[in-house]
Amino acid sequence: MTKLEDIAKETGFSIKTVSRAIHNHPDIKRETKEIIMEVVRKRGFTPNWAAQSLRNQKTNTVGYIIPNITNGFFGEIGIAVDAFFRAKGYSTLICFTSDSRENEIESIRSLLAKNIDGIILAPIGNQGEYIDQIPNLDGTPLVLIDNRLSGPARNYVLQDNEGNSRRLTEHILGHGHLRIGFITGPLEESSSRERLNGFRNALRDAGLAFDDSLVRSVDWEIHSGYGATKDLLEQKGGSRPTAIIYGNSQLLLGGYKALREKGLSIPSDIAVASFEHPDIIDALSPCPTTLEKVESRIGKAAAEMLLSIIDSKESASPREVYIPSQLIIGESCGCLGRN
Repeated sequence: MTKLEDIAKETGFSIKTVSRAIHNHPDIKRETKEIIMEVVRKRGFTPNWAAQSLRNQKTNTVGYIIPNITNGFFGEIGIAVDAFFRAKGYSTLICFTSDSRENEIESIRSLLAKNIDGIILAPIGNQGEYIDQIPNLDGTPLVLIDNRLSGPARNYVLQDNEGNSRRLTEHILGHGHLRIGFITGPLEESSSRERLNGFRNALRDAGLAFDDSLVRSVDWEIHSGYGATKDLLEQKGGSRPTAIIYGNSQLLLGGYKALREKGLSIPSDIAVASFEHPDIIDALSPCPTTLEKVESRIGKAAAEMLLSIIDSKESASPREVYIPSQLIIGESCGCLGRN
């Protein structure tokens, strides 16, 4: 079995230099790394990560815990997280919680048992007390994304939900709509509450009263967007909305299906806008007005924050990073599809 010593002897570099090249250390010259890695590949050398972790108390592995594998939003964040850490010589372990608090706790404990170096977590709900009760988690670098928890200050990378929601709503108001429906996720999640607050504040600034009969809070899935849209259109005791804003691309897809079944034309009968920018946007007609994709930026920012905490020799105060998003104008709101 090839050892580091063998690679060092054949290349003429020290064991320390060989190790730093294999771990993609930034101080290694490109030419040196190429010479070493050519021998590494020729010999089929694989580092003994278990032995190294015992020596330096690191596994070069991070965890990524998300609620739902079918939600492309978390998938794209995960791709960015994995790409960032892969370039740094780390592996990424992914856990899916299926929107279950019990699964979330079990996933955290499982990763801690593997002596993980750090965790990026998209938590469920808003109650954060359970986080502080998980043994050994307080000594593990942790970055939260997508949703804010109650309790003490923590490290967060979040969307500017309130500002983004206000931006979408102001755009729809600019088309003259006075009855705007708003379909968002569970209000126990901070992302949903903040989006609803941005919607409410934009209406207030425009001199319009907030009408909760035009708001639907559901889960984030396609079928829920479908059902909430039908419910808005069929509610009794008031006229239907002339526009609908969707809290994510999954809800938007369900909404398109419901509007099509109702025989409503977008945007002549009803205008539409949405958070997130679905990958299948080119297949949707008319092309929806959305917010630009921020998944890769969230993933990179969360990964950078986590690595900074892992590498830090001293504990630092928790930080919060907010990722803004710009409008991508489509045709679903009445514009001419300017991009």
